[in-house]
Amino acid sequence: MLDRDLAAMEAMGKIEEDVQAVKLLNEKLGKAPLWQPGPVLVKQAARALELIGRLQARMDRRLVVTLIGPSGAGKSTLLNALAGVDDLSPTGTRRPTTQSLVVLSNDPAAARQLLGPMDDNLIQLRSSPKAELLTHVVLVDTPDTDSTERERHLPLIEQAVEHSDLLICVFDAQNPKRRDHADFMAPIVRRFHGASLVAVVNQCDRLSPEELSGVVGPDFDAYLQEAWDVRPEAVLMVSARRHLQHPRWDPQAGPRHDLDQFDQLRRLVFETFNRAGFGPDRRLANARQIKTYLFEQVDRAVARDRASLEQAVERITVVEQEALRQAVTSLRREDLRMVLGVNARLYQSLAQRWMGPVGWLVAIWSRIILFGTGLAALIRFGNPLRQIWGLISSWRHYRESSAAIGSLDDQTRIDQALQTFQKVWWTHWPDIAELLVQGRFDPEVRRVNVDQDKAVGDLVRGLWRDSLDTEIERSAASLSHFLLQILFNLPSLALLAYIGWLTASHFWAGTYLSTDFFLHALLTLAAVLLLSFFIYQLCLRLAVSRDRIQRRAFQAMEQRVDDSPLLAGREMTDQVARVLALARK
Repeated sequence: MLDRDLAAMEAMGKIEEDVQAVKLLNEKLGKAPLWQPGPVLVKQAARALELIGRLQARMDRRLVVTLIGPSGAGKSTLLNALAGVDDLSPTGTRRPTTQSLVVLSNDPAAARQLLGPMDDNLIQLRSSPKAELLTHVVLVDTPDTDSTERERHLPLIEQAVEHSDLLICVFDAQNPKRRDHADFMAPIVRRFHGASLVAVVNQCDRLSPEELSGVVGPDFDAYLQEAWDVRPEAVLMVSARRHLQHPRWDPQAGPRHDLDQFDQLRRLVFETFNRAGFGPDRRLANARQIKTYLFEQVDRAVARDRASLEQAVERITVVEQEALRQAVTSLRREDLRMVLGVNARLYQSLAQRWMGPVGWLVAIWSRIILFGTGLAALIRFGNPLRQIWGLISSWRHYRESSAAIGSLDDQTRIDQALQTFQKVWWTHWPDIAELLVQGRFDPEVRRVNVDQDKAVGDLVRGLWRDSLDTEIERSAASLSHFLLQILFNLPSLALLAYIGWLTASHFWAGTYLSTDFFLHALLTLAAVLLLSFFIYQLCLRLAVSRDRIQRRAFQAMEQRVDDSPLLAGREMTDQVARVLALARK
């Protein structure tokens, strides 16, 4: 396998990495549709993929070196000097002299394949004895970039550049810093790696050596770095006409000195550029340059908008948290039904935790709170009307208790909290929208639209429910501590044990206790049990005042607001985050 083939295979693998990086960037750009630079950068990414794809397609083919420059710079003369044939490419004073692409190659078929599907009338294939040395290179001369037929020539120049691997940019030594030419070349050279660019200042024989080395050379080098944002591989001062077979100098205007770097340019073309494996390396470098240029464009766009977008995200976060706090605050209102609901929920939780005689009373009390005392009428013998009335009373009390428990999750309260949230959000949104517009988001973001009403309502409801449940369970756990259960159950259990011991001892002694003993024992046990339950109730009331659980639940909600996910501004913050993530670290 040839070295060129091996180099091409290695370069193909590396270029594929660049292709995937550009595709990933393109995909990320599509996820921020409100950012106005996005569509432009998407088109640039598509263009970058197209250019890199062309580099991939000709990875194993010859290197294309293209000469490009303005009218009068001497491109055609330079190509003729390199080819060793004076009339290979047309020269003269008539402008434009070059009307089509002039291609120098030792293999016309290879040259035709490299330049793609172009009109044969637009390509002139040339050869020369020196062209036989170009086994890995094709040289292309292009029309002037600023000729009178510029509109017709520019598409031709663009096609030639798209199929090029190296550019030899030719400038006139007498006016190398022409702004129009530099501006025309700037977007073109950014597609190429610096090592794929050579700047040639032609016709240097018309200036003095001191002016060339002391002024023109350094000044032009600095100028190129500023205008192009990329440093070319070499900046050479040449006199192409000197190397023609018949220079035909004007007797009154011959060369003023011998300063000439043409031989260095010729070595670059026929030795450095013409060696096997150099083509894949240059195409890989150019692919990397295209990718780098695209990413730099994205970095610049993001850097321009970063301050405004970061400030907008910060404001969205602060405003939404403030809106949630005020929504939570709006839930705070004196509501007797809420107090009854919390009380019922607390006793239900206590009933599940308590054991022993006091636990039985806690369970009974939780049922009484839920159904009322009318439930007792159902199990009493006597007047059927009283039993029916007891049933009705229990049903009514159950409805009231259920309504009280349901008030803890009242939709009306949630709706009021949501209205408070929206009011705060709408008040601050214009300022946020202006920051987004400054960050080049679509001006349509100025339109107030909270499309997450249900989500915000669900969040407020969830915060309230979780905070209240947590506080009820925490209070129930502290009021059902194992030591408390022992303390309040101990009197009843001790008295019950004592009564049982007396009964058993008298039974084994053969004496029987009277009915009055058992009646008094039962009354005493009931009194002790009720007293223990009453004292426990007093302790419970002291520990859990009328609205302490609600207040603690609201405090817990306010603390959890800062950790809550963004909802109303989530779409905007997500898109801003995607935009900021586009920039390379």
